[in-house]
Amino acid sequence: MLRRLFGWLVLVAISCTSGFGQANGKLQIHHMDVGQGDGAVLISPGGQVVLFDVGEDMKRKDCTMPLSYLDQLGVKQLDYLFVSHYHFDHIGCIPAVLQQSPLQGDAFDRGKSYPGKTYANYVAAVGSHRKTAAIGDVITLDKNAANPVVITVVAVDGESRHGQVQTSNENDLSLAVVVSYGSFREEIGGDLSGDNTQMYQDVETPVAPDVGQIDDYKVHHHCSSHSTNDAWLASTKPTVGIISTGDGNDYGHPTADCLERLHTHGLKRTYWTEHGNGETPEAGLDVVGGNIVVEVAPGANTYTVSYGGAAPDTYQTIGSGTSKGPTSPVTPAAGAKKYAWSSRSQVYHYADCDFVANISKENLQQSDTPPKGKHLHTNCPVGGH
Repeated sequence: MLRRLFGWLVLVAISCTSGFGQANGKLQIHHMDVGQGDGAVLISPGGQVVLFDVGEDMKRKDCTMPLSYLDQLGVKQLDYLFVSHYHFDHIGCIPAVLQQSPLQGDAFDRGKSYPGKTYANYVAAVGSHRKTAAIGDVITLDKNAANPVVITVVAVDGESRHGQVQTSNENDLSLAVVVSYGSFREEIGGDLSGDNTQMYQDVETPVAPDVGQIDDYKVHHHCSSHSTNDAWLASTKPTVGIISTGDGNDYGHPTADCLERLHTHGLKRTYWTEHGNGETPEAGLDVVGGNIVVEVAPGANTYTVSYGGAAPDTYQTIGSGTSKGPTSPVTPAAGAKKYAWSSRSQVYHYADCDFVANISKENLQQSDTPPKGKHLHTNCPVGGH
């Protein structure tokens, strides 16, 4: 009897310590602050771990931040790796991470090759685990659970179900996936482009119908001017956006025009890993929070976004049947103004919008009529909802 009990205790101890990540029974997507780079780690409710890029910051030139973050999460090994494209700010830290947390399954990328030492180091690090992704590839985590996590490839190498975009720009060639869990959906697409210029080609527009409506949008290309076009946002209708950007970056990320498009299309909030070196965050609409963590409980029709030690924000999932349409304004009291805005912003609000409280007195402007040259912030929360 004692021997049987001892064996059972050993089995429990092994099961408690051999988990690949710090599972908590929820879907977790940690958008790591890696400076001017990109990196996210998904931990399924059952403890499987998937890494989406992990880049080297342009300024710091090391991998201390993602290595430390993954270590404190308890990530001992990885089940899968998805690589969007081969720029160093997306793959530069993969060798160091895999040395700390070995890869057990496939490393999906766009195939082919790319010049430079960073790419060569990446290929050497993943070795035989490397696999060229294809449109429609599906990875299912927690397969035997009532609520599995499904990751679907929707774009790779300029291709979607709607055809191939002819481009040689490495950003345009980014691999993009949709993460689905119950009624929650998030899109992660590296530096996917949505612009037609001499340098870039629009891949976002043909991919958008395959993505469909999403809750969480990992904003493409660090919110550059060449990403996040109007057609993409009109089709995917994200509730929130997460922007990976680094202080003092050389690109002016996040850019004013990208943020204006996000705000105009009614995102309730954008979350930035750092302040970046572009547009100033607008109170109420934009939050700088370091590591941004999205969590979804099994069967839930809500999800939370945590940042910077603040109380988590809670949102309804798109699949819950709850309307995401613009909040109807409450009839203002006699003498009250109908609209309010910051003199420094290109966005205005209904006067009862919760975000109006974040506008400083010196910048606050109000009127019974909408201001000219500004865009209405739709889906504005009222009374904390």
